[in-house]
Amino acid sequence: MDRRELGAGTRVVRAARSLPPGQGEPVVPPLVQSVAFDYGSAAEQDAVFGGERPGYVYGRYGTPTAAALERALAELDGVEAVTCFVTGMAAIAAAVDACAISRGGRVVAQEDCYGQTRALFERWVQERSADIVFVDTTDRGAVEACLRTKPTALLYAEAIANPLLRVNDVAGLARLARENGASLAVDATFATPVLFRPAGLGATMVIHSLTKYINGHGDVMGGSVGGSAELARAMRDRTILDGGYLPPHEAWLAIRGMRTLALRVWRQCESALVVARHLAKHPKVARVHYPGLPDHPQHEVAKRQFGGLYGAVVSLALRDDTKPAAFRFLDALELAVSAT
Repeated sequence: MDRRELGAGTRVVRAARSLPPGQGEPVVPPLVQSVAFDYGSAAEQDAVFGGERPGYVYGRYGTPTAAALERALAELDGVEAVTCFVTGMAAIAAAVDACAISRGGRVVAQEDCYGQTRALFERWVQERSADIVFVDTTDRGAVEACLRTKPTALLYAEAIANPLLRVNDVAGLARLARENGASLAVDATFATPVLFRPAGLGATMVIHSLTKYINGHGDVMGGSVGGSAELARAMRDRTILDGGYLPPHEAWLAIRGMRTLALRVWRQCESALVVARHLAKHPKVARVHYPGLPDHPQHEVAKRQFGGLYGAVVSLALRDDTKPAAFRFLDALELAVSAT
């Protein structure tokens, strides 16, 4: 074909479809928003489609930008592979489905986990005929008794519980899970990879809401599940079918945000401890929930597990425990934002 004979409409569609060749690699992963990918021949494309060679097929299957984020998260969490999702809840659902529901298994979950996670277990999991049991995961005896009662596929816990900030002994839970043939999934969102790496303590799966600290700028929703390469393949197969894979723009923003993760978390933990100590002395505060305070029930666990940092979230109970008093407190805030 003589391309000089092409009309303007065809030329403009065909122009700038690829980057000019060059010797340098970009130091920042580029934002690749293309939905489809071109190969040199039909045979090469067929090999990629058939899984005979690596490559990108379609945006729902994966993108170079999201793959760059997954590689970075795998390095941070110390796992073989990571799969990213559109939200943290999508990540939790995928992890539970891959490990328990799809096998008709039993789930033992932390009783005071994040409210929407508990709702997922109570409704979505039970609707799929899986057995769900809630337990105080800070009570070793209770967890052990629960696991020994009946074969269990998955033990689920949060490193730092949302919102009352109880701290789980991940190494201890990992031992119990291993002894009883269960996988251990740890939601490490409130701890972040800066405080600790659950996989190094024996967790099978590490879950993050990328929306919180990892992105850190309040403009991205996302989630991740890290673990073995086999788990990642199961996660990827699921996202291909349900469309829950993280889009490239969100992945690119999360990569940008995570560059300052350590600096932000260090400073936020310092500030949280100052705020917690101040509130603990306030006459109108009945109780402060913060792992960095000596009277926190899991203070020693947090001290050992997180290396001297205790997270950046502080919870409190007012002496006047009525809704009007809580509203007055929120409305009186001048620096902190009373956001949704």
